[in-house]
Amino acid sequence: MFDTERWADEYLIPLPVKANAVIRQGALVMVSGGYAEEAAPGTGKIALGVAQETVDNIGGTDGAKKVLVRRGVFRFGNDPTDPVGPTELGRDVYATGPNTVGKTGTGRSKAGRALKVEPDYVWVEVW
Repeated sequence: MFDTERWADEYLIPLPVKANAVIRQGALVMVSGGYAEEAAPGTGKIALGVAQETVDNIGGTDGAKKVLVRRGVFRFGNDPTDPVGPTELGRDVYATGPNTVGKTGTGRSKAGRALKVEPDYVWVEVW
């Protein structure tokens, strides 16, 4: 038997916010260059969780404010222009906006792995 340690049950992480960014509560949060921002199309970003609060860093410098994000499994909208289907179950899906995911990764960063696919929603494991 292995005694595998867990980090925590909640997986809450404070992240420094990018200059001039607003992160809304409930948005998928990604980091780029070491600073958090809402998920949007673009490559080279890393998904770290969902914002637990709204943080406005307009006029602030990189890292002037922090946002608390939760890691786990979340329900995002299934992007109708690039829908995730049953064949993507267990596969990577990609951020198309702060609350939507799509099937393909061209010009997008990975949001996480699809754990459940519904017609309008996708349950995504964000790790």
